[in-house]
Amino acid sequence: HAFIFIRQLALHLRSALQKKSSEAFRVVYCWQYMHCLKLWTAVLAATCKNKNIISNGGGGNGGGTKDGTSTEIEMEVTAGDDDEVALMRSLIYPLVEIIFGVARLIPTARHLPLRLHCVRYLQQLAAASEMFIPTTSILLDVFDLREVTSMVPKRGGGGNNRGKGGKGGGKSDVRGVRLPLILKFPKVDALRTSEQLDASLAEVFLLLNREADLYKYSAGFPEFTIRICQRLRKFAKVTKNGKFRAYTKGCIELCEKHSKAAVLSRSKLEEAPKDIKRIEVLKPNNVPSMGERYEMAIAKEKRLEVAEQPVVSEAAKRKARDVERKAKAEQEERERERAAVEERKKLNKNKNKKQKVQVNEEALKNVDVLKEEDEVAEGIDWSESESESDSE
Repeated sequence: HAFIFIRQLALHLRSALQKKSSEAFRVVYCWQYMHCLKLWTAVLAATCKNKNIISNGGGGNGGGTKDGTSTEIEMEVTAGDDDEVALMRSLIYPLVEIIFGVARLIPTARHLPLRLHCVRYLQQLAAASEMFIPTTSILLDVFDLREVTSMVPKRGGGGNNRGKGGKGGGKSDVRGVRLPLILKFPKVDALRTSEQLDASLAEVFLLLNREADLYKYSAGFPEFTIRICQRLRKFAKVTKNGKFRAYTKGCIELCEKHSKAAVLSRSKLEEAPKDIKRIEVLKPNNVPSMGERYEMAIAKEKRLEVAEQPVVSEAAKRKARDVERKAKAEQEERERERAAVEERKKLNKNKNKKQKVQVNEEALKNVDVLKEEDEVAEGIDWSESESESDSE
């Protein structure tokens, strides 16, 4: 069934590319579609992870127990399991193409959070399958956006909310932007506020550093980072923000550090470049694999996210519970009022229907009307009058 559902995602994407209408775009750029991509990314990543554990002999045991016997995991592996894993791995390529297509469907600044979601899915697949799936093209395109390079960020919300001294008199509605919880920025001043820029560029540099960490043991890593370093140096010359320049400098230093190590390690290889089949050919034996490094990075990111959350006092919690309880009570009261109005309408409708039925029954019981004779003058010959009218 995995192929059927992934194919359905591809059909929705193809329809959006062909029609180029707002309705077709909404089918793709919605939480339901993104959750489907996230689900199948997790399924294929879990399949590849289990395959890697089996091929490594359960992870760190060298493929067997201390007495030289095979592990239980290796004994349970059958040819059918290998075929199933191979079939699931064959779905990685179409899913990657779908994710790239979604990321490039509407390349605007407003939909930047959605593209960053796609980058995370691609990196998860690359780490689990140990394949080369570069996402730098999506990440480096962010530095070409006009909102990032040439516009001065605004403090606060949109253009209509200018704070207390402005004409709008409103408050900011984008403070504390959490990119994992949104797919697009507001239509007004998209990526024009300091909060949106800080959150977006912090996420971009985080994903760039993770990309460098994933492929740092690849023989082609020095050539892979050339474009990254060139684009970041160009951005550092353009931007006037000290924080962004610090991000840029840190990423460049990380890439250069891993590049020097890769050049030194690959000079000791006995294999020719054309004979290298593994992506992590430079990885030492005691170093975690791509998947393990990715999982450690995600775990560290979650811990930092929890640590950065503000501590809520007990008074604030009680106030929030009171507000929630009050809102719930108001909602229940509105539901009761709505139910009472519906019940009154129903009773009035039944009452009118009953009165109508009673009037019809009284009219049917009045049989004296049927006994009344018509008041017609006797002696009138209707046939003659009709013939005269015909002759005229």
